[in-house]
Amino acid sequence: MTGTPGRDATSPLLGILCITAAMTLLTVSDAIVRGLTDRLPIMAVVFLRSFVAVLPVLVMLHVQRAWLGLRTPRLAAQLARGALIIASYTLYLKGLTSGLSFALAVALVFTSPLFVALLSPIALGERVTARRWLGTIIGFAGVLVALQPGVGSFQVVSLYCLGSGLCYACSSLLARRLGANEPTSVTSFYTWLMFFLGSMPFALIGSGSWSFQDGDLGLLAVVGLIAGSAHFLIIAAYRHAAAAVVAPFEYVAMLWGTLFGFLFWDEVPGLANVAGIGLIIAGGLVIVYAERPRRPAGAAAD
Repeated sequence: MTGTPGRDATSPLLGILCITAAMTLLTVSDAIVRGLTDRLPIMAVVFLRSFVAVLPVLVMLHVQRAWLGLRTPRLAAQLARGALIIASYTLYLKGLTSGLSFALAVALVFTSPLFVALLSPIALGERVTARRWLGTIIGFAGVLVALQPGVGSFQVVSLYCLGSGLCYACSSLLARRLGANEPTSVTSFYTWLMFFLGSMPFALIGSGSWSFQDGDLGLLAVVGLIAGSAHFLIIAAYRHAAAAVVAPFEYVAMLWGTLFGFLFWDEVPGLANVAGIGLIIAGGLVIVYAERPRRPAGAAAD
């Protein structure tokens, strides 16, 4: 879920505001989608929201004057990353709409930084520090506490959200391999192109009948605008502030997930869920701390 700060990472407060707004918008979008999937197939929702979600991306392309960048020499990697994103989102929605509590579904997707830390030595040849290993162990301990495998309360559908976190982590690793030469708007364009193309056959052929109610199309339009705009805010956040400053505020999504689950679906997380979510957050924060840029010896404090 984390990004890479740009060269103008000079305004921590603005970065924090952007990431908080983005995570809030995305959680609102998820709550709307959860309600819509009571009467619409998941892939139909993904397909229909893509029509509107591309609009903010096109605005970004225009602002960054990146139209020529669409002729990228890394087309296969861009499409592969987009496919991983759509797989991540579809698995997340599957878990969210299959009986998993809102708070736990959101928390399990946030295992992606743990998977990144675990897979980066294999995928990128990165050295994993002791602190990153510690954060990964703490985070996955939280998963075990929250899910309680082997006992009666374990929900198999939680594996959907874990799979979502893994797919998102793989997309993040691929994004690192793409490097900083690809404009963010170009990457966003191919992500949403894959959302559209990847969901189309499932939505039009394999999803059965669609049952719209008054206001559903308006809600889908809102969801699409939120998704595209939130992606822009995430990029802006990591441009205006360092990742170590911004990343911890991504976890505001878990607070909103808990609140929305209680308000809209009367979900009250159990003690094990709360403890597990807390450990997942703690593990992520340890990894963020471990990956922060080191200040050179003798450098003056800000």
